[in-house]
Amino acid sequence: MKGCRNCKNWQPLDEHLDRIDPATASQKVQIGICRRYAPRPVEAAAGAEAGEARWPRAASDDWCGEWDPDLQ
Repeated sequence: MKGCRNCKNWQPLDEHLDRIDPATASQKVQIGICRRYAPRPVEAAAGAEAGEARWPRAASDDWCGEWDPDLQ
């Protein structure tokens, strides 16, 4: 199943959401960062300094449409 969890550009963090990832056997959705493109500046309201660049966060069950399988 296509999703961030098995994309080579996704790096998992030690954060989980309170819902089940449909691609797994009852594991919760994990939060990670997408390293597909360079970090982009974020708004100050997102908890960062205005103009500070951060990698975008993505849930393990998200899919951007540019998924590249992790073939390890």
